[in-house]
Amino acid sequence: MPAGLPAEDTPGTLYHRWREGGRDQVQLLDAYAFLLSGVLDLYEATLDPRHLQFAIELAEAMLARFYDKEEGGFWQAAPDAADLILRVKEDYDGAEPSGNSVAILALLKLGAITDRKDFKQAAEKGLRLFAKRLHELPQAVPYLLLGLDYWLEEPKRAVIVGDPLAPNTRALIRAAHSVYQPNKVVLGNLGPVEPFARTLPTKDAPVVFLCTGAACLPPASDPTNVKAMLK
Repeated sequence: MPAGLPAEDTPGTLYHRWREGGRDQVQLLDAYAFLLSGVLDLYEATLDPRHLQFAIELAEAMLARFYDKEEGGFWQAAPDAADLILRVKEDYDGAEPSGNSVAILALLKLGAITDRKDFKQAAEKGLRLFAKRLHELPQAVPYLLLGLDYWLEEPKRAVIVGDPLAPNTRALIRAAHSVYQPNKVVLGNLGPVEPFARTLPTKDAPVVFLCTGAACLPPASDPTNVKAMLK
């Protein structure tokens, strides 16, 4: 807990502003969605289970505070905001993508890494809510289109089995990220990952399994072979 932070603060809460030992009470979807997206990138780059656990906690907090269980999509502000005049669900991707667009794609990726059905279903319901917008004015929601594209195709999963801190494992992680495939996630076999990844056998040396659904290609241990496998 940072020095000066009141002890009664709710764990897992992101505040909008912190200055000179004080903070406001503003709760915004963008804070949770953008941080969740960044933490997922950090996990895929490091395979540190602590980052994945933090991403799960962020996603759960985001769903609890902003998700509309009835209609789908995410409200921009929390329901208990004292000065709230109108609650909206922003979908316009301008200079920065909307909180809804970022949240939907992040939940789809996190769902692929953890096999959490609630994450996938919330993202799908959000896409259905904005379906008319996607169809009639797709140029206004380019980041949301990324989420739609990700949802339409079963994502490939590059499962890296090995010590994430070992140099040869790090080389495999770099190889997995060196091939551009937007509908791909990189994960380890430790921590709260999907059950299938945890069943993959640990080898003497780190290896990469490229999986779609429950089917995997033979493992590769050489970075050059990993790149070829992903192309």
